[in-house]
Amino acid sequence: MTQLTSTNGKLTFGKGHPAMLINDQLHVINKPDSIIEPISKGNIDYFLELAKWGKSSGADMTAILITHPEIDEVNLLPKLAKSIHEETKMPVGLDTRNAEAIEAALAELSPYKSIIWTVTAEQELLETLLPIAKKYHAVVAGMPTGLSGSGVPMTVEERMAAAKKIIDTCLEFGIPKEDIVIDAICMPVALLQNNSFRITLETIALLSEMGITSQLGIGNAGSNMPMRDPIHLAYLLGALSWGLDAAFINPGIQGLISSVRAMDMLTERDPDCKRFLKHYRNSHQRQQ
Repeated sequence: MTQLTSTNGKLTFGKGHPAMLINDQLHVINKPDSIIEPISKGNIDYFLELAKWGKSSGADMTAILITHPEIDEVNLLPKLAKSIHEETKMPVGLDTRNAEAIEAALAELSPYKSIIWTVTAEQELLETLLPIAKKYHAVVAGMPTGLSGSGVPMTVEERMAAAKKIIDTCLEFGIPKEDIVIDAICMPVALLQNNSFRITLETIALLSEMGITSQLGIGNAGSNMPMRDPIHLAYLLGALSWGLDAAFINPGIQGLISSVRAMDMLTERDPDCKRFLKHYRNSHQRQQ
């Protein structure tokens, strides 16, 4: 199992535990100038509201991706991470390759335990980011790319080879197995790649057998397709049935949070239906 911490306490995820849902809406990709300009000047109100909305919708934690040429990430990321943690009291994760910004943000979040989402099998990147993760006891989430050449590995064997490189290097740096998460890679269905979904599912299953916590960025599934929300929901539920442990999601997709909580209940990841009933009560109160 893997754990993150916040002022709310411990957030445990991994095999046998409820799926962790990550609010993926705090990014600057494809955002208009009306959003980029304020945050580039240090105004984080828009992102704080997104984080609070994600919590009220049922997400378990928040991801921050603000890499942009107009943004001073080293100064802004720590401020944003700390403010979101104070507002939501949930764990906050960092999605950037800027080592200086990561270290500054982890220092602001200390002593709470965060997660770094930008590690790949590239040796230089591993040697840059893993010492920082070790120093602040952060969880390392690896994307199994960068082992040989460019592009995304499109077989289970290639993904697992890259995953093994990340895992082995983390262990060499003294990062324990429970603090390692591997992304099984969600490819856009619009690319029409044969067996793409099956390859991802089999990767999840192998990671589960190894006792490694798995994750997916579900928002990739419906890229450039109509009716993206049903695609994302179907992809997520299918992956959960194969043992997926964590997912980047849009908390606003109708029925997504409730469906995941139901899946946790049916697969006995939610003993005594506690989280399902808690989500029902919270949703019912918001409707009143």
